[in-house]
Amino acid sequence: MDKAPTVFDGHAHLFSPDVIANVSNLKGLAAALSLNIDDAGRRTDKAALKRESAAAGVRACLLLPTAPVNKVHKVNDFFVKTVEGEEGLFTAGTLHPYSTALEGELEWLSRRGIRALKFCSFSQGFDLQAEETSRLLGKIQAHNVAGKSRFFVILDTFYRADIYFRAPKDHLTTPEKLGRLVADFPEIDFVGAHMGGLAAPYHEIEEYLTPKDNLYLDTSNAAYVLSGEEFIRLLHLHGPEHVIFGTDWPWFGQGEEIARIRGLLYEAGLSFQEQAKVFGGNIVRLLGDV
Repeated sequence: MDKAPTVFDGHAHLFSPDVIANVSNLKGLAAALSLNIDDAGRRTDKAALKRESAAAGVRACLLLPTAPVNKVHKVNDFFVKTVEGEEGLFTAGTLHPYSTALEGELEWLSRRGIRALKFCSFSQGFDLQAEETSRLLGKIQAHNVAGKSRFFVILDTFYRADIYFRAPKDHLTTPEKLGRLVADFPEIDFVGAHMGGLAAPYHEIEEYLTPKDNLYLDTSNAAYVLSGEEFIRLLHLHGPEHVIFGTDWPWFGQGEEIARIRGLLYEAGLSFQEQAKVFGGNIVRLLGDV
C-alpha cells in the first residue's frame, strides 16, 4: 500500500463556546448531521486545532469565518491576526452583499494574501439570487479578471437551515442556486461545502451541480448524510481534481475524518496521486501553492 498523502484540512472553524453551545442544544440537528457535540465543547481555540492537527498528521488548515454586514471587517481582521505567523494555519475572508465597502474590503484582503472567501447565506441573511449578491460576485470576478490576485468562493450548503435555524427559504444555498452561480460567474472558482448540498436530496445535487471547471466540492460532513454509493458517485462524476478534503472541525475530529474519507477514496479506486489531490493538492492550488 502507498504511504498516506499529505493532508490539508480545507474546512475548519474557530467557534466561540456560545456558538458551540447553541448548536449543541439543537439535539435534532446534531443527530441528523452526526455532530460530535461532546468533543466540540473542548475545541474552541487554535491551540486545540493545532494540537489535533499535529496528532492526526494534518499539515495545514483553512479557517472559514463569516460575519453579519456590520462586522465584516472586524471578523476579517480578527482571523487575519489569528493566523499571522502561524505555520500551517490559513484563513478565508468573508464579505456581505449589503456592505457599502466591498471594493475596499476586497483590496484589504488581497493585500494580506487572502484568496478564499467564505459565505453562509442562511446565517448571513441574503439570497444568492438577489441583485446585491450578483453585484458582490461581479466585483470578485472583476478583481480576478484584472489579475491582481485570484479569489475563490466557498459556500455553505445546509439544505435544512429553514427547519433548524428558521432561516427564510430564499436564504438557503441549494444545489440549484449554486449551479446557477457557477454558470453565471465563470471567472470565480466555487467550492460547494459538504459535497454541494448538506442534507439535500441527492438527485438535486447530481442534477444541478454538473461538472464544471470552476466547481469544486468539499467532503466535510458529507459522508454522514450521503450513502457511500452516493458519495463515490459524486467523486467519480466530478473527478478527484475537483474534490477537497475538509472536516468541519470542531464538529468532527481530524483523525477520524481522514480515516473515513480515505476508506471511501480507496473504495472508489483512486490512485495515490488522485488521493493526494483530494487530501491537499486541490486546495493548495486554489490558495496559490502555499
